[in-house]
Parts: sequence; structure tokens; C-alpha cells
Amino acid sequence: MKKDYDHMRKTIDEIKSKVDIVDFVNSYLSLTKKGKNYSALCPFHSESTPSFYVFPDTQTFHCFGCGAHGDIITFLEKYEQISFLDALKKIASLAGVKIDLSSNEVPAEIMLNEEVSKLYTSNLLNLPNYHQVWQYLKKREINKNIAEEFELGYALGSEVNKVMEENFFEKDIAVKAGLIVNDNEFFYNRLIFPIRNNSGLLVGFSGRALTESSNIPKYLNTPESNYFKKSKILYMYYKTRRYIKENDFAIIVEGYFDLISMYKLGFKNIVAILGSSFTKDQAVDLLKSTNKIILMFDMDEAGKKATMSTIKNLYTTDFQIAVSKYPAKDPDDLTKKHDKKYIAELLKNSYKFYEFIVDYYAEKYDLTNEFALEKYLKNMSVWYKKLEKAGKLSYIESFIECISKKIGKDLLYVKKILETNATFIEDISEKEDPFLRVDPSYVEKDIKYDIAKSYIYLWIKYPDYRIVLKETFNVEDFSEGIIKEFIELSLKNENIGFLLENSSKELSDLIVEVWKIDYYFNPDRILASLKDGINLIKINREIEQLKIQLREVEDPLEKTKITSQIIELYSKVKKIK
Repeated sequence: MKKDYDHMRKTIDEIKSKVDIVDFVNSYLSLTKKGKNYSALCPFHSESTPSFYVFPDTQTFHCFGCGAHGDIITFLEKYEQISFLDALKKIASLAGVKIDLSSNEVPAEIMLNEEVSKLYTSNLLNLPNYHQVWQYLKKREINKNIAEEFELGYALGSEVNKVMEENFFEKDIAVKAGLIVNDNEFFYNRLIFPIRNNSGLLVGFSGRALTESSNIPKYLNTPESNYFKKSKILYMYYKTRRYIKENDFAIIVEGYFDLISMYKLGFKNIVAILGSSFTKDQAVDLLKSTNKIILMFDMDEAGKKATMSTIKNLYTTDFQIAVSKYPAKDPDDLTKKHDKKYIAELLKNSYKFYEFIVDYYAEKYDLTNEFALEKYLKNMSVWYKKLEKAGKLSYIESFIECISKKIGKDLLYVKKILETNATFIEDISEKEDPFLRVDPSYVEKDIKYDIAKSYIYLWIKYPDYRIVLKETFNVEDFSEGIIKEFIELSLKNENIGFLLENSSKELSDLIVEVWKIDYYFNPDRILASLKDGINLIKINREIEQLKIQLREVEDPLEKTKITSQIIELYSKVKKIK
């Protein structure tokens, strides 16, 4: 079975049409009528003056304080901190709309995962305290309440077959879901972590071995599929999104236990990665909640490499990146040694990403040795040029100051060395930065010859040009609906997260594509190209109108006059091109 997206969309629309958002939200909050809309104190952040509004006309809600926004399903998902699927099922029940497997409302693989997960959790909660898995969890300071909250489970190795028999799932569904591999259940005698995607759908699992052995992997993950892509999922983001928005920053950790330990200590604005670094695909979703992150990876060499990899992925974007250094093996270990106040202070004093870069390379060299110092400064020169090329000029002075303090050399001396070295660094190696494999000139041409891309590129990469764009162009200048949509949305709110959440799929995809571009081209060149593109559109419109007039006019003199105008306009087109 494959997901029938159109059918699911229609069903969701039917559910929403049968349950009025005002009546529904009023059952949770005390709504007050404000004109044709309704307001209340926002349930998603602390406030004394109501900034949460429900709009009957659009059947949506929006908080002007914290930015929470969505429809009736989103509200329930956020309010009860449940998955999208559970919220959908609950409202469907109120609407009297039946969602079942046979109607393909949700992917069969997801439904199977849900049912199997319930058995895994039931297994764990019903095991005696002396069982091996509970002895392991006890060492991790996880009790039954925490296990239930995070839907932890235990795989005996018979759950999938039991669900298939009782619910009439076909075997190929279990194979596609990665629950059966080579005719055997994939997870056996392992602690189970259900993995929900950023929308809350249960797309896969991770199984942790209960004993340390070189013969078996410590963790087994569901094989990658259309639904389960580690590079796109942030563990627990569907649950912690609300707290990330409230705090306007996210703590990013590596492991499941790191997240759970920090969360139960009170640091709920947190997510965990499922791979070796925080990717741009994961960043796109997080950007809808915040552009500020604190990396809190493990303190071993692998963790430091993951931190560097993440910085390389994101330093060209508008993310504000900080790095936490702490006296423990990992965040899970840290929470067992120190209290919340101590950790909060650590987070508050996190390094700027460029400070981490300075320290990371310094640890690799004996800076008292002349030759080692020379190699170190060459590495710093590479990063100096990276920051310069990315237009991160505001960081460069602080970066030089950090290096000066680290090596105990005069500021002007360091600056001169970096600038001199940078002139000889024609390019950064492809091995170090794979994105440079693409010829930048092709990327620039692609931007310049696409009006929508040009406008959005300038708007995202060069915020100072937003005023120039407003003063230079009107919505009417653009024939493309996608640009009109972007301008109208950006006039309401300039936050990229808002734009991503409220734009059409076509526009959202374009914003993401431009946001991921790592190159900073001359903005005046892009602007000039954009002006030419708009002029061409206007001239071509005029030509088409004159051609219509030419067909309708009978007077020879008038025909000659219009023809001359058309020729003159074609001359302008040729000159622009």
C-alpha cells in the first residue's frame, strides 16, 4: 500500500469542515469575542495580556506573542503535545469521520509502526523491575513515567507478527516499514526508541542493545525509506517545538538519553540529531521555530568533529550558532553530576562558533613550536577566507581577536598573517567543503536568470537590500504569482520561519532552495539583473498589447505608427539581453 496523499488531504479537509475551530478551542480556553474574531491568553507561552487569536473566517489561530499558528489539528497537537496522527484521529472522532486502514487515510507502514510501538511499550511497562532492561534503565535514572512519556519499549521479537495477524496487515507492509528483514523481525531483545518525524508521524525505531559487545551494533535503526530519512528528522522536535519557540533557541544533542535526561531536568527546548551532524534539511524545519542553536555534542573527539561538521553546514546561513563546553562525557552524564542551575549557567556562557573553531584547531598543534604555529595560522586563514566569502564580516574582527589571545601575538600581526595567507588561498579544498564542487558561476547564472530566485536571494542573503527591493519594485511588477505571494507574506512578517509555515509548497520549496545556497554573490549584480528581468516583462507586455491594437486598427498611418513602436520596443529588448 502507498500513501494516497490526495485522499488524505480531502479527509483532513472534511474533518476540519465539520468541527468549528472557535467551539473546539473554547472547550480548552476561555475565548472572548473581539470584533469578528476571538482572543484568549496564549496556552503556549506565559503572558498577562491576551495575544492569542482565533479567526473563524479562515478556521485558524495565531499568537502574536510567540508566533504559534495553525489550524484545529495543529492546536490540539500543540496543546496536548501529541502526534499529528493522534490529534487527527481525536478530531476525526468528534467530526464523526472514520479513519481506517482500508481507506488509505495514512500510510499503512505508519499505522503498522503505531500498533507495533504500542506492544513494545506495553512489554516494557509490564516487565518486572528486576528484568535486565529495567536494571539498565535504572542506571540511566529513567522510571516508568519517563519511559511512558517518551514511548520507550522493549522488543521481544514477536510483536510484528502478532500485529499483522490481529490487524490483517500484509507482510510486504512490514518489509517496507523495515520491521521484517530476511523473514525475521528486525528488533529483538532491544530497548526501543520510537522515532517520529517532525510532524509527529511514527516513521521508524531505534533499538539499543542491553549488553556491550563487539559482535553486535550498539544501536540498530529502521532502514532508510520514503518515510524514514535520518538527515531530515530531529528526534522529539514534534514534542519540543513549542518550548523552542517559547525560548527562541534550541539545544541540539547527539543521543536519545542525552535528550531525555536534559528534558526531565527542565531543558525542554531540545532536539537530538540522528546522524553525525546537524544537516541543512533538519535546519530548515527548525528554522520555523528559531534561528538560534546551542550545539551540545559529546565531549570526545567524535563529538567535536560532529560540532565542526555542523558549523561547516550552517555557518553561511543566518543561524546563530553557539557551542557548549562542559565537564562531562556527554549531556546525559552532565545531568547526573550537576543540577539545573549549573547547566543553565553553562548554556548561558556557550562559545560563539568561531571561538570553538579557534580552540578546535589549537588543540591539534603545539603552538609554542614555530612550524606548528605556522600550520595552525594557515588553518585559521582558510576560515578567515570562508567567513569573508560568506559575507560574515561582523564576525571577522572577533575571530582575529580570539586567535590573537590564543597564540599570544599582537592583533595587527595576526590580521596581517591571515590577510596575506588568504590571498594565496584561491579555493578551499573540495574534500573539506563538498558544496564547492559546483562551479559558483553556474549558481550565479541560475539565480540571475530566474526573477523569483533573484528577488528571494537578495531578500534572504542581504537583509539590508529589503528596503531597496520595496522601494524599487511593486507587487504589480511581477507576473509570477509566486513572487506576489512572497511579497505579500513578507510584508506581514519578515521571519523566515513564518514564511516557510505560511507559504504554498512551490514558494516554500523555493525559499528552502535559496536558503541552502552557500555562495554570496555581488548583490548589485543580482539587483541589476533583476531590474533587467522586470523591464523585459514590462516591455513584452507592452509589445503584446500593441500587437493586439495592430490587428484591430485599419488606418494605414496608425498601423505604421504602431509597427514603429513595436520595432523600437524590440530594440530595447535586444539591448537589455
